[in-house]
Amino acid sequence: MRWLALPALAVAAVGCVSSSDTDLLHREITDVSRQVENLSRQSPGKEELQTMSVRLTAQSAQVLKSNADIQAQLQQLRDQIQALQATLESNSQRLASLSNELAATPERLGGLPAAPAAAAAGGAAGAALAAPGAPAAGRTAEPTQLYNTAYEDYLRGNFDLAIQGFRDYANRYPNTELADNALYWIGECYYSKKSYKEAIEAFTQLLNTYKTSDKAAGALLKKGLAYLELGDRSQAVINLQYVLYEHPGTKEAELARSKLAGLGVKVK
Repeated sequence: MRWLALPALAVAAVGCVSSSDTDLLHREITDVSRQVENLSRQSPGKEELQTMSVRLTAQSAQVLKSNADIQAQLQQLRDQIQALQATLESNSQRLASLSNELAATPERLGGLPAAPAAAAAGGAAGAALAAPGAPAAGRTAEPTQLYNTAYEDYLRGNFDLAIQGFRDYANRYPNTELADNALYWIGECYYSKKSYKEAIEAFTQLLNTYKTSDKAAGALLKKGLAYLELGDRSQAVINLQYVLYEHPGTKEAELARSKLAGLGVKVK
């Protein structure tokens, strides 16, 4: 009779697990399977990771190129600003010359002797034959006119004519306020022509002749850049460092510092 009770016990044991518990278990297993499938879909595969790596590398290269382009554009802007400053300087000199001429006009008119009637009649023909724009006797604007003409040639890109005019000015008027400027622009003309050795000679002449010139910082900077163009890195670094030490706080010093940093030279 004891063995007849075992099936009954088994049936009773099975009866302890309800159908609702079984359904709940099935739902949980189904949810877990769905989550695993979703994670598998969302996780990038090996090929996707490689594609992302290539894309990031390309973007990094593009960023580096953009930085280089920005630096080049900044240098162009600095050159344009320098050219504009030079233009303002030339215009200021021209205005000063015109002001001096206007101030001296009443004195010159007041000092002219009265012309006799006969001379006045015959003098009209002589005045008509005079070359237009011929300078009056004792005119003081000739140095400024010579300088401005040379500078206009420089702005137009007529570098050979500009060099000739600036050199003529520097030789004829070495003691004027613009004599050092003339030497500086000779150097700039040679630099624009890529005649870097001649540019260095002109800048050196300026620095040796006019030690307190307001163009000294610019001359040192351009000497350094000219040496760099010639491949003489050591002389380029020396001249750029001179700009920092002898002319601190100037825009030329900022440009020299930036150039030295680009060359990998640490400066304080």
